[in-house]
Amino acid sequence: MVVIIIAAVAAYFLLMNRSSSSIQAVALAPTSFVILQGTAENFTVYNTQPNAILTVNFGDGVIKNFTATGTSTSFSYTYQYPGHYLVLINEYVNNKLVSSTNSSLLPITVEANIPSNESSVASVPLITFNTTKNPTAPFFRAGETAYFYAGFLQPPTGQNMRIESYTWNFGNGQTQTVKANNSTLLPTVNPVNTTYSSPGIYVVKLTLTTLNESSGKTYNFSTLYTIAVGSYAEFKFTGNIPNPGTITVAENVPGGPYSFDPDIDYESVGFEVISNIIGTLLIYNGSSTTSFIPFIAAQIPTVQNGGINTNYTTYTFKIRSGLYFADGSPITAYDVWYSMVRALLTVGGTPGTGTWILAQYLIPNSTAGVPVVSSSDPNQGFQEIMNAVTYNNTTDTVTFHLYKPTPPNLFFTAIADPLTAGILSAKWLESVGDGITFTPQGFLTYENTANEGHYNTQVENDPLASGPYMIKQYVPGQYVVLTPNPYFPGVPGIPKPNDTVVIEWVKDPQTAYNLFTSGQADIVTGLPTNYFASLKPLVAQGQASIYQFPTLSEFFFVFNLNISTSGLKQLGPNYNIPPNYFANLYVREAFAYAFNYTNYIENILGNAKYGFDFGEPYAGAIIKGLPYYTPPSEFTGVPTFNLTYAKQLLIKSGVYNESVYFPIIVPSGDTVDYAAVQMFAQTMQQIDPNIKIEPLYEPFSTIIGLQVPGQNPMPMYYLGWIADYPYPSDFVNAMYKENGTYPAPNGWSISYLQQLGYTNEAQMYQQLNNLIIQADSATNATQAALLYKQVEQQAINLYMYIYLDQPNAFWVVKPYMNGYNGQISYEENPQIGGAGDSLYFWWVKG
Repeated sequence: MVVIIIAAVAAYFLLMNRSSSSIQAVALAPTSFVILQGTAENFTVYNTQPNAILTVNFGDGVIKNFTATGTSTSFSYTYQYPGHYLVLINEYVNNKLVSSTNSSLLPITVEANIPSNESSVASVPLITFNTTKNPTAPFFRAGETAYFYAGFLQPPTGQNMRIESYTWNFGNGQTQTVKANNSTLLPTVNPVNTTYSSPGIYVVKLTLTTLNESSGKTYNFSTLYTIAVGSYAEFKFTGNIPNPGTITVAENVPGGPYSFDPDIDYESVGFEVISNIIGTLLIYNGSSTTSFIPFIAAQIPTVQNGGINTNYTTYTFKIRSGLYFADGSPITAYDVWYSMVRALLTVGGTPGTGTWILAQYLIPNSTAGVPVVSSSDPNQGFQEIMNAVTYNNTTDTVTFHLYKPTPPNLFFTAIADPLTAGILSAKWLESVGDGITFTPQGFLTYENTANEGHYNTQVENDPLASGPYMIKQYVPGQYVVLTPNPYFPGVPGIPKPNDTVVIEWVKDPQTAYNLFTSGQADIVTGLPTNYFASLKPLVAQGQASIYQFPTLSEFFFVFNLNISTSGLKQLGPNYNIPPNYFANLYVREAFAYAFNYTNYIENILGNAKYGFDFGEPYAGAIIKGLPYYTPPSEFTGVPTFNLTYAKQLLIKSGVYNESVYFPIIVPSGDTVDYAAVQMFAQTMQQIDPNIKIEPLYEPFSTIIGLQVPGQNPMPMYYLGWIADYPYPSDFVNAMYKENGTYPAPNGWSISYLQQLGYTNEAQMYQQLNNLIIQADSATNATQAALLYKQVEQQAINLYMYIYLDQPNAFWVVKPYMNGYNGQISYEENPQIGGAGDSLYFWWVKG
């Protein structure tokens, strides 16, 4: 999915108790109170007394002393195990205790980070409590019986693997090992209990052992939980909650979304609204990318329940009864079928749509950006679509007929994506003039409605909701108001919402920041990294909370090989650049070597400047976290900042000393990458004074609308990609493959390169496309890994992009904003939250 994120981060501060009112209270600030196992957590203690001794209990059994270096002291610590920790700090001056955080312990959650080579044998253990038996857990009275429950996130997925046992270490000298039930895999004794006779900070460790029944080999995985016994308390927000019943969001995305049509929109701003108003058969289960919840479907189909045939080519979904569109009409199997047919008819839309994701499983030789129904033989495409999806209103089922075997977890990612499988009302579509004529010519005619300028404006601006929310009011480019769909009753795991949601797309980051700080917004997104220093005092005052999580997103500068020079004049009458300037491989390579990647990461994005990991450099579309990821060190030709070499390449290209003047387009409000273009422009002028570049702001929705093949006026521009589904094909097909989301509007065509006389480059691009087809079709993991690595190397050799960073994402919210069931992870799915998008039915205000 095309995505725009401007990284933001802050810290979490806690006021400390002071033993003397003459000493100023200190504040403790971690970078984030949710981090990944093995990742350094950076803490800062503010208002410390110079040379005071800070004794820090990190909650995992480790206690360290630090000497205050001034009024603020920073240090880092890395948690080796996942778990839930409470951090305690005592401050001593002249060996006298002057402050303690025992009444406001800092909570830190460390998420498990399982190495890829252990994923099939691993099972992450969970420690939970019964709030009836222990209502204040993990805080206990001395002598109180503490009950602990063991569980796991997911069972091991490897062949012949199962959970063998659970071993407890209660931290008080007592241990206990419990065998796992062979059927449920849960402990045969659950809960277990112990008592703590003396006050203090204890650490409970649960080790889960998995067993390979064939080899007899065992594997251990542990999690920790801090237990506080005695006069301790966790920091809690105690302020007033403004405007209960309304969640207000300030988003630094001037111009707002492109569309709310689930089959047309293919960007992250519209996606957020669509995800809340349009239902899908399945939905991701919280932050998991492999676990799903049935939504419009009554259950998840399996081979065992008859929903999937044994060779994984037929998937049948039973439609859940009792669900309704926002006009009160029932959601039927016919509506689902009609919606899937509509999706397949929009595959060739321009700008590109996301419906290729569904089509790739249902239509043989389907290609992103290429209509399924062609004018040369409309009957073939008609028959392919009609055979791909069928329905039965009597049994209320919809069946997908895949043309090749596909594992459930892969196909389900398409079914769970509202931008490829969102469900609309057939009757409503027909009533607003968007009905489909079910003939070959009717299909061919309907495909044109997926092209810019031919959209149905009613579906574009206010589609009839099938999900938890509906659109109450929409002012394009300014704001949207979502209210609960009165006919959505809630389903297991997806509660009926009660809050109204107001999303404001503001003109600049300062406005977003001001709305948040003044209490007029509960959530703020898109704040540039330079707001880090400004956010710190907010959290110190109990006005903000920050959550950090990894993403499957990447950002880059795009080269356009076929610039619309007439369109460019509309962006600026004095701009001047040959339309095929970037079709020259040596020009692209020269630009790639002229970008100062280190300065970008450390000072402009701000890792070194602000002491935080906003993002990391990368090369190649298949980023860290995806299967078959290859680190940049294993590729050749990965560009580094080298102006001497860049100048040599530019001379070799034949365009050295050729005067050009053009913009690099940056989404409005993105001050970070605006500064990056300014830096880039200066370095290019050092190479060749005849190259004049300037940054140009355009609204995000405008940038999306300009990406039309053959009509794209942007010579270079900044955008990104967020996973539609967590597999390499989503990235390489969209970013590399001919007719893909980015190649199509940027002139990547084998015939076009041949016409320009770039024969070698055309051959390289043909080879890249062939490799992609082979990699996507590979059924053997070893072969797929090798092929995807070759894909990446070929793309790097073509210098299709200037790769900037793979970011970390952050929620900046008011402290009274909580995740569903108390779990912020519900808003941290990399397919959704990685773009700063919320599922508002999983936010809890208060």
